[in-house]
Amino acid sequence: MTKWEYKIVNVRSENYRLDPGARSGVWPPQAQAADRTTAQFLNDLGQEGWELVGLSSVNFKTGATDNLALIFKRPIQD
Repeated sequence: MTKWEYKIVNVRSENYRLDPGARSGVWPPQAQAADRTTAQFLNDLGQEGWELVGLSSVNFKTGATDNLALIFKRPIQD
């Protein structure tokens, strides 16, 4: 049976959109995340075997979607 591990990454959105060319607004900050665009960051996760399996808007009581929660999974290597 395949076992999975999960990762949740919060990404800042602007005006209800995620700009793939913007500098990564990833939380929690990861090493060199600010030096990459959002698209580069997501491509790096794909290279590490992470697959995007879910997306949820996050509202911090402002009445607008401030962030997007990206949910990734990958098989655990035994």
